[in-house]
Amino acid sequence: MTNAKKSTVITSHINADFDALASMLAAQKLYPDSLVVFPGSQEKNLRNFFIQSMVYLLNITSVKDIDVSKIERLVLVDTKQPHRIGKFESILNHPDLEIHIYDHHPPMENDIQGQVVIQEPVGATVTLLTEILNSKNIDIT
Repeated sequence: MTNAKKSTVITSHINADFDALASMLAAQKLYPDSLVVFPGSQEKNLRNFFIQSMVYLLNITSVKDIDVSKIERLVLVDTKQPHRIGKFESILNHPDLEIHIYDHHPPMENDIQGQVVIQEPVGATVTLLTEILNSKNIDIT
C-alpha cells in the first residue's frame, strides 16, 4: 500500500493466535479487495506454522508496507482494544476512517467504537465470521 490508493485493511491483535489468523482470512472473504496485515508479532505457535507452511499463499501484507494514512476502512477481528492493534491505533481518531469490528470478547472499558460492530459470546471470533459467510452464501474454501 505504498501508492496513493486508499484501501481496506483487516487486522487483529498483537501476539495473534490461530483465531486471529482464521478470523482475518474469513473477513477477507467479506472484504475481497482488502489487505490482511498482522499489527505486530504473532504467538509462537502461529510463527512456527508460518515458518513451516507456504505463507505466500495466504497473501498477508507486512505492516512495514502499510501507509496508515491511506486506510479508509479498518476491519478489526478478535479485538476491540486500541493498545492491542499496534501502529493502527494512531489512526483511530481520523474523521474519515470507517471501522468494522468482529469480536467474541465481552465489552470492556475503552473499547474501540465502530460503525459496524458484530460481537457475540461465542468461543471464537472465526465462528461469528463463518456464520456471516454462510448466511451470505459465500464459499469458505
